Amino acid sequence: MDGSVIVLGGGLSGCSTAYALAQAGLRVCVIERAGALGGLAGSFEREGHFYPLGYHHILRRDQTLLYFLDQIGALDQVHWRRIRMYFRLGGQLYDLANPLDLLRFPMSAADKARFGFLMLRAFRKSDWSDWLDKSAEDLLDSWAGPRVRQKLFEPLTQLKFQLPCSQVSGAWLGARLHYREGSEALGYIPDTNWTQVLCAGVATLLAKSGVDVRLNTSVAKLHSFGERMHEVELDTGERLSADHVVSSIPTAIYLGLAPDDTTPHLREINYSALLSMVCASHKPIEPDFYWMNLADLDRAACGIFLLNSLNPTIGAPGDSCVNFVTHLNNRTRPFFAMPEDQMLAAYLDDFRTIFGFDLDPFWVKLSRVPMYSPVITPNYRNPPVRSARFDNVYFAGNYRTFPSIVSTGTALASGLEAAQSVLSDRGTSTPLPKEVAAFRM
Repeated sequence: MDGSVIVLGGGLSGCSTAYALAQAGLRVCVIERAGALGGLAGSFEREGHFYPLGYHHILRRDQTLLYFLDQIGALDQVHWRRIRMYFRLGGQLYDLANPLDLLRFPMSAADKARFGFLMLRAFRKSDWSDWLDKSAEDLLDSWAGPRVRQKLFEPLTQLKFQLPCSQVSGAWLGARLHYREGSEALGYIPDTNWTQVLCAGVATLLAKSGVDVRLNTSVAKLHSFGERMHEVELDTGERLSADHVVSSIPTAIYLGLAPDDTTPHLREINYSALLSMVCASHKPIEPDFYWMNLADLDRAACGIFLLNSLNPTIGAPGDSCVNFVTHLNNRTRPFFAMPEDQMLAAYLDDFRTIFGFDLDPFWVKLSRVPMYSPVITPNYRNPPVRSARFDNVYFAGNYRTFPSIVSTGTALASGLEAAQSVLSDRGTSTPLPKEVAAFRM
């Protein structure tokens, strides 16, 4: 099949787009400004060990992710482990999946029963389209009551978006509750970081499919003529012509390159920012946990992850691998630009306050992600997969996965959807979405 496609961005949505299109016979070029494919699922290496830039785990119901892990021959390496998620409130730690911890949580018995009913009802509901225009406050107050919302969920939406429940999508929260991340077994790959395995495997799939991958390369300009985008100009000055362009980069960056694109909802997307500091210590950490939400809202970190609790083989034997995470409503918040030594001091103070001793890390890796994921407000809508301005431009990325939770698998699925749209406009299709739907672990 004749036809050329340029994919802007080499994150997982861009990679799955490129793979599906190349498998269908199109000539595909991926432009990625980083030195490796993977985007937010990237890794770093230290003394022969791979670590994630930020916490990542495999969900049992993340169908597209499981399919791609199988495609690269890594699914049989996945181990599953039940983890402990803590909720820190009033200086106390609570594992709300533990009946004894739930009993001692400072909330009435009636409200605890309402909370349990909320979780059960959300788990049974997979389609949240009827909550698209309603807030998390609407959902929680009608299904569990205001006291449950105030005690449990107002801190969580502040930790995630720095917004109250009234300004967060009910459909988004419902989908998060449906997936039950804290109560189901999570996956990892022993003796490595699984996202490194995934990204390396996907890169191999692209290479075998003949995809031209340009790393350490940025897009300088997009050139259009009439209703079509016809050339992509690189920072090297090279111009690449294309029959189709797929943008998997953040919408703000794309609109800076194509300011006259009038596609609905594209300009309304606001991105949260993420700070992720991964470090290692020789000190053991008790109690054991994987995920701790700092619901008192008095700490620099929003959450702390003990990565070796999920993957006991990450890093060197005996090391404690800790990930401090802060979500910010946008990248202009002062904490985002704080010098690294001051940020580390704030995180270590958090640790000392919670655990009562100094962590004393012997290495630290800080990642600043200025455009992490969309801020999901009650009026949030996915932009259409096709541009309304240019008839050969398509969109993929985590801003098109609402109301599903933003995950590695939803990014991959978004790329397949964009590829299907390109091929549909060419009068053909890809079998990959049906293969994903039919896949069973």
